[in-house]
Amino acid sequence: MPEDDTDREGGVDFTDTMPILEEASYPMTVEELVGEHGDHEVDRTNAEPITLRDLFDPMGENTFESPSEVRQMILNLMPKESVGREGYSDRGGATPEETAEVDRQNEDESV
Repeated sequence: MPEDDTDREGGVDFTDTMPILEEASYPMTVEELVGEHGDHEVDRTNAEPITLRDLFDPMGENTFESPSEVRQMILNLMPKESVGREGYSDRGGATPEETAEVDRQNEDESV
């Protein structure tokens, strides 16, 4: 089975974006980020790609100290439709409601 080399979080695919951010010099202002990499498209799971310019232009003045700060801000600024259905996970496991029900059953059994 092939390895999955993707870097996804919160409906955002950072596979092609993180190498660009990791090669940049920090600290970096929003103006520098947009000037140097504004046309770079960030892939999204449930929507068309979005450019760094579209994400960061309305942000105003800010300075980033590391690639991880830029990554976190991308997640914070990402439009809601990028994530897909709210509260849904394609990773399997129990829903919050199912987990709460199991917790209630365990409490009842321990009494």
